[in-house]
Amino acid sequence: MASTIPNRWIEQDKRVIEFESTLLIPEKDLSNVPYVQVKEPKDLEEIPREGGCYWIWTNEPVNHKFHKGDIPESFNGGVVIYNGIAKDNVRARIDHHLFGVEEQGWSGISMDILKFTPQSHAKKAMSTKKRSKVAILVDGTRITDIALLLKLHLSDEEQEIVRSKLHSEVFFRNGIDRTEAKHKPYDFKVYYISGLKSVSYLEFIEKIWREKYNLPQLCSYKSGR
Repeated sequence: MASTIPNRWIEQDKRVIEFESTLLIPEKDLSNVPYVQVKEPKDLEEIPREGGCYWIWTNEPVNHKFHKGDIPESFNGGVVIYNGIAKDNVRARIDHHLFGVEEQGWSGISMDILKFTPQSHAKKAMSTKKRSKVAILVDGTRITDIALLLKLHLSDEEQEIVRSKLHSEVFFRNGIDRTEAKHKPYDFKVYYISGLKSVSYLEFIEKIWREKYNLPQLCSYKSGR
């Protein structure tokens, strides 16, 4: 027998949907969001130590991705390669992405080859194992051998490391050091919104921007971590 309790939940759902339709989210090219050009760690001091959301843009070639969907369109000669949220300290999160030490266990953008076996979580750049979760080229090809791995944007040192690998798996390091020679010639911008207290709004911004403009290539999941 159907419940006779008034379906107040449907009414609440309608109210939430109507409210969400009025909320502001960033434009495709983030033109309504402040940004800082990042060359060295001190540049991050412009970003407050508060909760917020962020987008990492660069004109450095990134020839791989971690999902099978479309990626954001380029603008101003570069592309958003990653975006995320930090509930407490957005500056610290970006620091792990752009100025991480090679041994760090903190998650960060995956662009460089790790020189040793990881001691904690690290994404796979290449694997010969058929069912292994591994990076893919931007054309959708899974990276399952050294020849495919060498199609990534790698430094001369990284290419030598890759060619000498006898293992079935190669890993990315967690985060990059933007001051290293490989990354130094390129521009990196961090677009950010800080000071947001509502976790729901943070998650809404991240979710809707990705739905409208596609998931950045170095992100793994459409929503959540």
